[in-house]
Amino acid sequence: MPSLTGKASRLKQQNRSRSRESKKSREIHIRIVPRGSATVELDLLAVYQGADKKPILPSGDAYRLLFQRAETATVFSAKESATQFYRGAGVGAAQSLLLLGMGLPAELSQEKMRRSGAFTWAKLSAEKVKSVTLHFDSWFDIQGLRSDFSLIDGFGAWLEGFLLASYHFTQYKSDAVAVDQMTLDIVGFPAGSQKELLAAVQRAYAVFDAVSVARDWSNEPSNIGTPEYFALESKKWAKRVGLKCTVLSEAQARREKMGLFLGVGQGAEREGKIVILEHDARLKRRGAGPDTKKTVVFVGKGVTFDSGGISIKPSTRMEEMKHDMSGASTVMGAVLLAASLQSKNRVVAIMAFTENMPSGNAIQPGNVLVSRSGKTVEIINTDAEGRLVLADVLDYAHRYKPDAIIDAATLTGAVGVALGKHCSAIFGNDENLVSCIQQAAGEVGERLWQLPLFDEYFDDMKSETADMKNSCNDSYGGAIRGAIFLKQFIRKGTAWAHLDIATLAANVSHVPYFPRRGATGAFVRTLARFATEF
Repeated sequence: MPSLTGKASRLKQQNRSRSRESKKSREIHIRIVPRGSATVELDLLAVYQGADKKPILPSGDAYRLLFQRAETATVFSAKESATQFYRGAGVGAAQSLLLLGMGLPAELSQEKMRRSGAFTWAKLSAEKVKSVTLHFDSWFDIQGLRSDFSLIDGFGAWLEGFLLASYHFTQYKSDAVAVDQMTLDIVGFPAGSQKELLAAVQRAYAVFDAVSVARDWSNEPSNIGTPEYFALESKKWAKRVGLKCTVLSEAQARREKMGLFLGVGQGAEREGKIVILEHDARLKRRGAGPDTKKTVVFVGKGVTFDSGGISIKPSTRMEEMKHDMSGASTVMGAVLLAASLQSKNRVVAIMAFTENMPSGNAIQPGNVLVSRSGKTVEIINTDAEGRLVLADVLDYAHRYKPDAIIDAATLTGAVGVALGKHCSAIFGNDENLVSCIQQAAGEVGERLWQLPLFDEYFDDMKSETADMKNSCNDSYGGAIRGAIFLKQFIRKGTAWAHLDIATLAANVSHVPYFPRRGATGAFVRTLARFATEF
């Protein structure tokens, strides 16, 4: 009787030293069991629509009886992601029944399954259900499914959405003392599919664990989520997962001549840290030769609080600037997930943590800083600090001789003006790399839209005082200007892509498996998928 338990909460509890942070709110147990061995509190059935948009009853007398009891043929449309809860209408001893609308079979997709899982969690949680029997045969014993649609992968996507929707950040809630547990038993699965089904469950948990870490990190208040805190957490996770971890202090960054990174943090009292985590498949196999396929380097902006510096931000919603390290939390989740999925590629994550604060030591507009690459930058706006942090670590990333460098950052508000909140922007100097990342995003239900990066955009960034400016005094093409600045620190022949994730990193209410408030963990799955398939 295979059984899996949601480990993310317990692992994170072990990784905390403060008692108030151990109050996690969800723990989900999943078992793959024979029919008759399942829990009986609630039965979960999937119902599809026919061409006439009326529900197609699942085969089997027991299921038909359920429909007769609940009179669902007239009250349940079975449209996509619809849910209908009935008390006292389950199979056998079950107390309740939940019908889950699947829509038209031919239109089923993994992203629709993922969203369906999220809606299912919301309904079960609202009804305070503690144990569920999922009737797998009702999901996939249906005519009209696309021939290229994998039933097991589809269920894995549903479970992924189910788990991701269960996340809540409750560490600092004084009344969040109880762990909300739920048991999900899977019955009626096809003969011989148990091993594949178990693998799909394990993968969904791996996704949940990695995305939960990314969300937790971004949600940490900045008085706790400091550069030093994330460096220590990185060491703990590296030891647990089997990654190589290196932490550079500001003194070491100074020896590396990272004048831009150090310039951003010089107004802060807390010391900045640069964290490097490495997953290398060769290290996992004794005596293995040089068979690692590719080296992929992820670079993440980790500004743990961004006040704007001397060019200070407005006070309204400034508390959300704790999320300005979401690029770093994203690549952290990505390297954890790539390692969990046993990527055969070498994956390196470089996270640059610092604070951007105003003080007598802070950089000022008009200052000139020298980068690690030797290029000089005139500071026009101290709130255009993310590109400064990234520039030095992008240059540093070349030491790993990467086949691809991908950075992720909450770089500009301008990307939201251009694209809104339904996709993020991708830029790059290699069309094949950009296409591969977009394909990986599409496979996991995330969206990236390519924006132009013509060399002429850099003309606006040229300075009369230094090699370039970090910003301009107008609002034209802000997201593109940020990207073209970063491109100056990518060496010739190196494939590079930049993800500006500012508007999807937090507070996204329209995606059902994202928290309505707080960090989303967006693009952890995209980057991990890319790292394993590139």
